[in-house]
Amino acid sequence: MSLLLDQRGDDVPITEGAVVQIAKSIDKDVKRLLLDRNGNDVPVTEEVVKAAAGNIRHGEELMRLLLDRRGNDVLITGEVVKAAAGNTGHGEEVVRLLLDRRVDDVPITEEVAKVAAANYSRGEEVIRLLLDRRRDDVPITEEVVMAAAGNEGGGEIMRLLLVQRGEDVLITEEVVKAAAGNRKHGEEVIRLLLDRRGEDVPIIEEVVKAAAGNSGRREEVIRLLLNRRGGDVPVTEEVVKAAAGNEWYGKGVMTLLLDQRWDGVVEAAAGNRRSGQEVMALLLDRRGSYDDI
Repeated sequence: MSLLLDQRGDDVPITEGAVVQIAKSIDKDVKRLLLDRNGNDVPVTEEVVKAAAGNIRHGEELMRLLLDRRGNDVLITGEVVKAAAGNTGHGEEVVRLLLDRRVDDVPITEEVAKVAAANYSRGEEVIRLLLDRRRDDVPITEEVVMAAAGNEGGGEIMRLLLVQRGEDVLITEEVVKAAAGNRKHGEEVIRLLLDRRGEDVPIIEEVVKAAAGNSGRREEVIRLLLNRRGGDVPVTEEVVKAAAGNEWYGKGVMTLLLDQRWDGVVEAAAGNRRSGQEVMALLLDRRGSYDDI
């Protein structure tokens, strides 16, 4: 890049698209070179700032460089903060930099909080930072709580929301459904909700379907629901179909549910590509107990 600028100088077009690509994929030294050689000719648009804020390797350094060199031209929009909050490599550092430099200009919208809550690697740190610095400005909506419940990086974001903003955290059916379907940490999040909110956690058919069809946590989620809220767990035909259709752990989930009889179970099991034969064999083994299987 240095050689190109030396040889072609003003003939090298510095377009928004080019700068966006540099901000997305190249380190701070190339960006600094462009600013050194071309100064105010380098476009600093929302797209450029978003790309810098979302750079997972050099986000903090690129944003610091833009703020140092072209501070007056850097607009901190909701989209820029979303990009920073969703940065899986340096989200906390970029958001902290924005708050340190331009605290009054940093919009904390529902979308920002939602993206932060869904950030699987740096979400906890970003949410904690936002709550520490702008607690009352962080919207805790159903969408935000759903993102936390479904975050496959762990249950710490949900725990943080419950501890710091518990009065604003509504545990709705959609929230519990997101938790039950969490492929990596569903059991952890459901257990947290049950421990903290007990009978206020709605256990409806859609929740149990999500747990029964969870292909990442074996039968752990459905076992937890049955152990803690057995009488409230609706075991319907749709739930059994979801269990029978669980491609990875259908057999284990079905084992927990075979105390009842349902139409359509055999059909659902027959269509299971991975563990259908095992599920079908289990049903046939148990058929003596079920007149209609």
